[in-house]
Amino acid sequence: MIPNRPLVLRSNRFLGSALIEKGLLKNEDLEAANERLLEAIQSGDARTANLLNILLYDLRILEEPDLIDAIMEDEDIGIIDLGNYDLSFLVEHPIDMDLCWATYTIPFDQVEGFTMIASAYYLSKPAVSFWEEQFPGPVLWYVSSVGSIAEAIERHLAENPPEEAAAQEGSPTQAKEKA
Repeated sequence: MIPNRPLVLRSNRFLGSALIEKGLLKNEDLEAANERLLEAIQSGDARTANLLNILLYDLRILEEPDLIDAIMEDEDIGIIDLGNYDLSFLVEHPIDMDLCWATYTIPFDQVEGFTMIASAYYLSKPAVSFWEEQFPGPVLWYVSSVGSIAEAIERHLAENPPEEAAAQEGSPTQAKEKA
């Protein structure tokens, strides 16, 4: 089952609109991708239930370097490769990893009250708002490739199997979903 399905639907809708607005996608391509997205959401696999997977890998109609360049130029945020980054922050602040998959977003550190979050979904304002609400204080955003985020999520899950994470109490995203 997809966690927080309304967030996933809304985030992908906003991302699609932003991609069209930036000239990175045509309306007819978005319609085709949305059909596949609904199928993926119905399948219940959070890892595939996101527009970027479909556009980049299934339909191959979006170039990731163009997306990253557009985000960095228009939104004035930096880029990060999470390949060698220590993800111990996620152990101390457990989050729902399915939501990380569904929004290709991952919080990765907290320094002096600032939470650092990497995302390939920065153009989706619902995704940005959701993640900013999960942590107190200001957020520093970074754009990252889908591959870098996927590798970070997989590495975290390998080092911290979901059974162990479920035993930890007080996940910020899980607590807000129940409320």
